[in-house]
Amino acid sequence: MNAAILGQVGVTVAVPIALGAWLGQKLDERLGTAPWGLLTLTFAGMAVAGIGIALLIRRYSEEDRAASVSEAARKAGRRWEAELEEREREREKQD
Repeated sequence: MNAAILGQVGVTVAVPIALGAWLGQKLDERLGTAPWGLLTLTFAGMAVAGIGIALLIRRYSEEDRAASVSEAARKAGRRWEAELEEREREREKQD
């Protein structure tokens, strides 16, 4: 799951910035305004990336992932305790 989130963050940051830089360069080539189109659209891509990251943070913070992880940890702990108790009983039988 963490890899998926990391991938989303990477795409959310990289795509708008790269697209802005590419469009800015093409604009500068057509209009002869170098480097202003490149700079302007790159910074616009950064702003879009920032908004995208803020939306991702909001979405993941609204989901209650801690509760599901905590419940899974509790279940694993209970299984582990049961396994330890079983081993202890087997050891007592052998003695």
